[in-house]
Amino acid sequence: MAATPADPGAAPGYAIPDDDAADEDVDVLYLAGERPTAEGAWLWVTTAEARRGGEFTALFLPRTRPSANGGDVLLHIAPGATPDTEPGPTARVRVAAVVAGSVIHVAGWDHLSLEEWPETARPTVTFAMGALKELQEHGADVGAHRHPSGPVEVESAAEAAVTGFPALPTSVRPTADG
Repeated sequence: MAATPADPGAAPGYAIPDDDAADEDVDVLYLAGERPTAEGAWLWVTTAEARRGGEFTALFLPRTRPSANGGDVLLHIAPGATPDTEPGPTARVRVAAVVAGSVIHVAGWDHLSLEEWPETARPTVTFAMGALKELQEHGADVGAHRHPSGPVEVESAAEAAVTGFPALPTSVRPTADG
């Protein structure tokens, strides 16, 4: 999909929907070099291959009240605070995971180059996605489908992001060897 601005005031490449998540994945690598919107953008990562240059796709969450479910890995991209030593504008990038009704801060960078931020964030994103998948495969319920409050409102939860994983409900499954 070629991402186009939803409105003329938006940054090129950032097609942020107003009220609902985007309909089509955007190639995150396509966003390299593009200035993020002033308010920033939340992306729900749908695919992230570990190898540099591999598939890396996401859906833009809506500008108003973005929400995500347990097990989702998110990127928040905003304009960075450009130090005097940097040659040009930068991006502030945050990787977060939604787990058991909470937003977990995984990693962040305050001033990544606009051209390099996707490849810098990729290893952290693939790690978070892999860790959540492993937790689920071993019986941890990271999903919000069982969480009484439902989907998490990302912006308010990110302000109070927790460090480390919250207590996860688990179930014990019998294994083939005992």
